Amino acid sequence: MGDSIAPPSAFVAPQPAELAPLFPGYEIDGLIAIGGMGAVYRAVQKSLERTVAIKILPQEFSKDAAFCAGFEAEAKAMARLNHPNLVAVYDFGEVHGMLYIIMEYVPGKSLFQAAHGIALNAGETIRLVTGICNGLAHAHENGIIHRDIKPSNILLDLNGHPKIGDFGLARPVEKKIQENDAIFGTPDYTAPEVVHSPQSVDHRADIFSVGVILHELLTGRLPAADRRPASAIVRGDLRFDAIIRRATDPLPERRYAKALEIVKDLRAINSSAGSRVFRTNSAASSMDLRRTAVAMSGAATAPRTNAPAKPRRTTGAAPGASTAPQTSAPAKPRRTTGAAPGGMAAAPATSTLAKHRQLPIAPIKPVSPKEKSAIIPLIIMLVLAIIILASSLYFFSKIQKIRQDREEKSAPDHSREPYIPVAKPKPKAR
Repeated sequence: MGDSIAPPSAFVAPQPAELAPLFPGYEIDGLIAIGGMGAVYRAVQKSLERTVAIKILPQEFSKDAAFCAGFEAEAKAMARLNHPNLVAVYDFGEVHGMLYIIMEYVPGKSLFQAAHGIALNAGETIRLVTGICNGLAHAHENGIIHRDIKPSNILLDLNGHPKIGDFGLARPVEKKIQENDAIFGTPDYTAPEVVHSPQSVDHRADIFSVGVILHELLTGRLPAADRRPASAIVRGDLRFDAIIRRATDPLPERRYAKALEIVKDLRAINSSAGSRVFRTNSAASSMDLRRTAVAMSGAATAPRTNAPAKPRRTTGAAPGASTAPQTSAPAKPRRTTGAAPGGMAAAPATSTLAKHRQLPIAPIKPVSPKEKSAIIPLIIMLVLAIIILASSLYFFSKIQKIRQDREEKSAPDHSREPYIPVAKPKPKAR
């Protein structure tokens, strides 16, 4: 997923045959992965007959006395962690000038291998990030900072459940980085303070990495590769943008204080979206992750027995079908349309009303913030138009009244003129 910020010199992983005499209590099966921070082998612990993972660190680390002391303290602290979303630590030590740590073996593949470059749906993203945050919250509560959270360090078991592994860079909260200590991490996932102010790094550096993973799972891209919000890259909920923006804030004090706060906001999105997020959308993606995990581990699966298909409604007897005579008392005859293939009686026809009752009712989709932001300007324009129209009518009526008053004042007032009687004409003499 990227080179370390300050990687050690090129590391050559020992062959399994070379490690066998160094670990007499284990049977080394083979090399699982190799990187700049060491190599991981699959092995079987002979005394307990359990499969484990053995990680070997480069010899450069064992030559640093301060690192060795910190490594011992960190391994003891991590061994006390017990959480379904964390890879368990069984043992640690030094052999042949190499530090090693023995961990739980997770059959499957990493989140990077399963979802790199793929935009997962909202339900599957919430499920995975929730598991990651739950594991981190447990580690943080016990005083452990991972410091290198990234998809390649998130393992998926055969059920698709995420497990945080590779605590090789983990550090207790009370142990601060010294001035001359080497700085490790992964570009694009590492918080800015890890590089610029390593002495002030705390658990919020892990929260920054979680925000980057959330953006990558939703869009299939890293935030550094595409600066647009996740909702602009893939049509999605704007609330994801707010979570990512807060988790990846350059200033640690403005990020989430706890990983469980991210879980709370993700659950709010899930609950408002209804049952579709987990029960429908995530079904296909989680099944794909489980299939790829099984394929990656090479585990053999039991043969699947397909259940007989539900007989279809037909209009006559199927070819070669035979019906067995009824021996029980005759019941009220049901409407049947014939026999199903293979001699199986056809299932009684379900009424149209019953079929509709069985259909799942989709929850009413709430108005998204984006739709609300588009409706508000329309409402404001409508209110302004009504105000302008009412004002125009009011001023028009006032102008009309003023005109009428002026006309009345300019007209002559006949009521004030003197009364002049009109003499009646005298009748003419006949």
